[in-house]
Amino acid sequence: MASNVDFLVAFLLGIVPGLVILWASLRRFDRPHVDHTLFDDRRVFGSLAVGLVFGTIASIFALSLPRSDLVTFLIAITASLLFEESFKLVWLNRRAYRGRFDTTFCGIPLGVGAAASGVVAAAWASRDFLYVPETFALLLVYSVSLGLVNADTGALIGFGASRGDRWGSFLRAIVVRFGHAAFLMPFILRVEEPFSAISAATSVGFAFLVYYYVYHRILPGTLPEEIRREMRRERRRTPTPRD
Repeated sequence: MASNVDFLVAFLLGIVPGLVILWASLRRFDRPHVDHTLFDDRRVFGSLAVGLVFGTIASIFALSLPRSDLVTFLIAITASLLFEESFKLVWLNRRAYRGRFDTTFCGIPLGVGAAASGVVAAAWASRDFLYVPETFALLLVYSVSLGLVNADTGALIGFGASRGDRWGSFLRAIVVRFGHAAFLMPFILRVEEPFSAISAATSVGFAFLVYYYVYHRILPGTLPEEIRREMRRERRRTPTPRD
């Protein structure tokens, strides 16, 4: 019974921040903000499910890699990041997704799902200390950080797929993931406090800065020009409180 509760808590730690990120990212492109939803719900939730399954596979892959010393540890981290981003590249560049503007939107749940499974694995591995306040708080920060950065790279790769810029978007996503990993490294290596907490917090800051760019430039930028014009007209017609 206790193990079931522990797994439920671990699952919620992974999925709840991810769902909040997903909702915040896509709500502008759904009713009542626009006349009609600008993305396919089935594709979005299907991508979330695929991300959850892939994230589990990626976690098993990462745990199977040797980490006997610092060099092999860094190689394992590099291999894991390349594996994760390569899967996003392949999935979002399938024939049914290429050239569609809403592929950018599908990249976010794909990344969020993968991140959620990674957090569940980390929380489950720490289940003996899961309810220690410091551990729980750090895992929550880690969940937000991993969810943001995977949403970032999913959107970047999805945007590239929608524009036919496969490799440019992939390289940008890799740079973002390695930059994020550099900030997160003390946390991953479990250095003494307060450095581990500072590492997790600064990784959130880095991921949020990239997310700010994704939110304000990539997501609206993926829309066809006629839809963007329509959204601008709708915003101008929306009455202000003084009206």
